[in-house]
Amino acid sequence: MRKLLLALSTIAVALPVAALDAQPGYGNRRREVRQEQRECRRELRRSETRREFDRELRECRRELAQARRSGRWQNWDRRWRGW
Repeated sequence: MRKLLLALSTIAVALPVAALDAQPGYGNRRREVRQEQRECRRELRRSETRREFDRELRECRRELAQARRSGRWQNWDRRWRGW
């Protein structure tokens, strides 16, 4: 059961990131996303109960979304100011 949950969570985390890698202009954020993925896999692997696994999965999704969005508004601001 634990292996099944780990496999499903890995797939759930990997699919959105694979889709984002194909986007142009993704740049250096890939490193942050990969780092978050590694941390998420580690945390999900170490979870011992279903409740802990669900909590870690929610946290991982939140952190991955934040890593994907990082730098977006700062880059827009720089382009707007003509930097």
